[in-house]
Amino acid sequence: MAQEELQYASSFKPKKVIIKSVSGEEKDITDMVMNFYYFENISLPTREATAVISDSGKNLIASLPIQGYEDIEFTIEANDIDEDIVYKFKVFRVFDRFSADRVQVYKLGMISNEALINETVRLPKLLTGKPDTIVTDLLKDQLQTEKSIKTDPSLFQVRFNPGKKTPFSIIKSLLSKSVSQDSKNTNTESAPGDSAGGGGGVPDIDSGAYGKLGGSAGYLFYENYDGYNFKSIDKLNSLDDNPPVLNIYQENEGLEQSPRNKILDIDFKQEIDLLTKLRMGTFSSVVCFYNYSTGSYEEFAFSLKDSFDEMSHLGSQSGLLKGQADLAAKPTRIMSALIDHETWFDDKEPASPEDKDGGSNAAEFPDWQKTYVAQSISRLESMNNQEVQVSIPLHPELKVGETIEIFIPNMIPSSDRSDDPWDPEHSGVYLIAKLNHAYDIKNLKGNTHLTLIRDSYGRRDGDSNAETA
Repeated sequence: MAQEELQYASSFKPKKVIIKSVSGEEKDITDMVMNFYYFENISLPTREATAVISDSGKNLIASLPIQGYEDIEFTIEANDIDEDIVYKFKVFRVFDRFSADRVQVYKLGMISNEALINETVRLPKLLTGKPDTIVTDLLKDQLQTEKSIKTDPSLFQVRFNPGKKTPFSIIKSLLSKSVSQDSKNTNTESAPGDSAGGGGGVPDIDSGAYGKLGGSAGYLFYENYDGYNFKSIDKLNSLDDNPPVLNIYQENEGLEQSPRNKILDIDFKQEIDLLTKLRMGTFSSVVCFYNYSTGSYEEFAFSLKDSFDEMSHLGSQSGLLKGQADLAAKPTRIMSALIDHETWFDDKEPASPEDKDGGSNAAEFPDWQKTYVAQSISRLESMNNQEVQVSIPLHPELKVGETIEIFIPNMIPSSDRSDDPWDPEHSGVYLIAKLNHAYDIKNLKGNTHLTLIRDSYGRRDGDSNAETA
């Protein structure tokens, strides 16, 4: 597209919007679409979109007719993007319809085809393998997707009966049980002697009354423009594995920055929520494990302070914040779990892989809950310590799961800003957790609205001033 055609930072050009009926009839409805909103969410397994239709004289809703499961293809050209952006969806609902003066306006709700197929599939058969392999097989064999599938390799073979759940439900159940193959520490250490705690109170995390849990765990499953993703939370929060794809600036006066990279609006939704984090066991927790095959009972403690360096972080913060560590000196959440090594093991020796149980490590499917129960909860709950919503000119190439770097002015007197014009704590690299590409078809302008999250303060090019434990 010639540059003069897109004179504004937020300009785009709709090439065509095609709707295809369930019988195969195609109609070009480009001139009927007033607005198109495209959504991605890192916590959801499907993309969605909404189109606002102004139907004057064609009565498309009755003449096509629109009855659900129609194909819609929306193609646009946008600034600085060589290839067309093409969105393909299925219509799954019609809503907010009203009419006046022979014009009716309504909204079409659209979703990925796999999300609809998912509701028709219930799996009774036994599933076996590593979580990333199971996810790939479910998407290809059960949902018949032809989209790209990106997975981070995971540890540990699992075997379970899904109980006639849908593929997306099965994948959701695997998220908190998955440990990245590149996890820095997956070891546990039993407490010497009796680890049942004892006494009239709850011992401190570092009292020696508990065994120690370490490392990190947890995955996210989501669909973005590129396809399906089963990704380790740590890899998503790694600057090496997931470097920023865009820099955006709240103010760019005097800077040679493109107007397309200007932050139009910024709103910090959450920065500190100690009460919720403490209740969830984000900073410290104890898990009581009972092995009903051996009769063994143990209590293990997890401390984010001790495991902070074993995790990847987008900020430069050097450790757990001092206030959080002080409050989490005692476990703030107590959980329990039943250990089951024997269900999928038929040999005579113990199936437990632990030396204290006399296991021979022959079991193919031992229970690895000590490696992921507390770790995945802490990792998931800590990744959104900071949450900010920003609006920028249209960037349809952005996707959830990517990172961007934001630059916020340093709120000190201008005379003191020459050495460091950007906020040293709140500027930095953030993960895109949600996005909405909003297209105004009639005015040929669009904006991208992003929800960004991260787990630590500071910019990557400097040290954070946050006081840590």
